[in-house]
Amino acid sequence: MTDYHPIECDLHDVLEIACLHHALLQVELRDGSRFVARARTTVSTAEKEEFLLLDAPDGERRVRLDQLHAVATVGADGVAGARTVLGPGPTDASGEAEQVF
Repeated sequence: MTDYHPIECDLHDVLEIACLHHALLQVELRDGSRFVARARTTVSTAEKEEFLLLDAPDGERRVRLDQLHAVATVGADGVAGARTVLGPGPTDASGEAEQVF
């Protein structure tokens, strides 16, 4: 048994569309880290965990979907567009989650 928590279907669709277009994404993780990478595909494991596979400058990145906080498509000008929030954000020292407005 795994502690994986599936994301909502409409949010999964956002990632699938990004993969179809091989979109360059600004990725924000729940631990507060950020990076830019190109969306390749999503995969599921036998344990029913889902991952986003990305091509990053330092090689392939595999991110479990429930570890994603937000993604934004990066345009040709290098500027990130609107963010799609996929899950809870980083927590501060008090254990409170980041507020998203």
